[in-house]
Amino acid sequence: MERIETKSQKQKEAENTFRIVAEAWLYKRELEQKQDEETIRRLKHDVYPYIGDLTFPQLTLEMLEIKVFKRIIERGALSVAKRLKSDLNQIFKSARKKKLIQYNPIEDIELPKPQGGNFAAVTEEQNLAPMLNKIWNYSQLYTRCLLTTQVALKISVLTFQRPGEIRKLKKEYFYREERCFKFTASKTKQLHIVPLSDQAFDLIESIIDLHPYSEYIFVGRDGKTFISDNTINSALKRLGYGGEQTAHGFRATARTMLDEILEQRVDFIEHQLAHKVKDNNGTAYNRTKFLNNRRAMMQEWADYLESLLVPQ
Repeated sequence: MERIETKSQKQKEAENTFRIVAEAWLYKRELEQKQDEETIRRLKHDVYPYIGDLTFPQLTLEMLEIKVFKRIIERGALSVAKRLKSDLNQIFKSARKKKLIQYNPIEDIELPKPQGGNFAAVTEEQNLAPMLNKIWNYSQLYTRCLLTTQVALKISVLTFQRPGEIRKLKKEYFYREERCFKFTASKTKQLHIVPLSDQAFDLIESIIDLHPYSEYIFVGRDGKTFISDNTINSALKRLGYGGEQTAHGFRATARTMLDEILEQRVDFIEHQLAHKVKDNNGTAYNRTKFLNNRRAMMQEWADYLESLLVPQ
């Protein structure tokens, strides 16, 4: 009798893979009219491909840390990891109710604490859309703002370059015919090329001649030097995003969305973040490597952001 019960339990476990239990949990929530679009996206992107077909006894703490959370943490998406941990905790609780497991390993997953407030970032589409609409309507919400501040905010989102590099952009870095920026990246000390989407190009064109006697694109209130290092973050605070989004955080926003939603190649994204990227042989990529692909990615990113805007 004991052997029959053991066989029955093993068969039950085999018939209830992680994916099957997760889908049953989602279906129950759908009946309860819960909004799970972001949860489903996280599961499809970060979980199912790696553990979806495994049974719960196979899902040890170590396996979950390596196959699921390590990858998310390494790409800097700590907020995604935090939300996913909450999702998985509910799914594992469901598995425990079905007597598929006795121990819930998710409870012992430890995530690194987010870095300081300088890197706060919105990484969920449902939160990105309202923030974008406020940014694109900044002049209506804050009538005393400079045109250069409005454009700098938008360029920060569209190009996701380091804040210091954006505010110090010189007119000579703007290559009109090639529709790009070219400058020496502050971290790598190498020439960095930033292809400009149609939207970004038009924004730069709208202010490039605004201050003819300044060498900078984003000129501050004195009409000569570049905007201060706190300009963008102060604007975000006025919009109600202090502590939620920073100028530097736009890099994490783009990194997460390009990977998870637009499914762009990671090396393309890393190039545009001005990170050092090496090929399979450990050789650093040439700065012009995949430039056309990266240009297409930047346009797709801009079009995606535009699709989230509410027509005025």
